[in-house]
Amino acid sequence: MISIDRSIIFQIINFLILVALLFRFLFKPVVQALDKRSNHIREEMEKIEKEKKAAEELRLKYEEESKNIHIKYQEMQEYANQEAVKIKSKIIDEAYQESEKIKQTAEEKARIEIDKLYSDLKLDIIDISTEMAAKLLHERIDISKQDQLIEQLLEEAINKIEIKTDVQHGKQ
Repeated sequence: MISIDRSIIFQIINFLILVALLFRFLFKPVVQALDKRSNHIREEMEKIEKEKKAAEELRLKYEEESKNIHIKYQEMQEYANQEAVKIKSKIIDEAYQESEKIKQTAEEKARIEIDKLYSDLKLDIIDISTEMAAKLLHERIDISKQDQLIEQLLEEAINKIEIKTDVQHGKQ
C-alpha cells in the first residue's frame, strides 16, 4: 500500500493556502491594476483619436478659409486692376478733351488775331490811300513826279505794314 507522509499533506495544504492567498492578495490586485491601466490606455487612445479628428477638422476648416481668403484676394486684386484701367481711361479721355479744348482755343485766338491783322491792314491801306490822295491833290505835279511819289508812298505803306506785322508777331 502507498503510504502518504503527513508532511506532504501539510505541504500540499500549505501550497494551496499559499496559492489562495497569492490569488487573493497578489493576482487580483495585479489583474485589477492591469485592467485599470488597460482602461486608462483605451480612454487615452479614444481621447487622442478624438483630438486627432478635431485637429483634422480644424486643418480642413483652415484650408478652406485659406482658399476663400486667396479667392477674395484675387477678386480684390482683379477689381483693383479693373478700376485702375477705368481710371486710366478716364484720365486719358479727360486729357484728350482738355487738349482739344486748348487746341480749339488756340485756333480761335489765331483766327481772331488774323482777322484783327486783316482789319488793321485794311485800315492802314485806307489811311495810306487817303494820305496818297491828299498828297497828290496838294502837289499837282507832273506825271513823272506823281509816279515817283506813288512809289515812295507805296514803299512807306509797305514798311508800315511790315513793321506792324513784325510787332504783331513779336507779341505772340
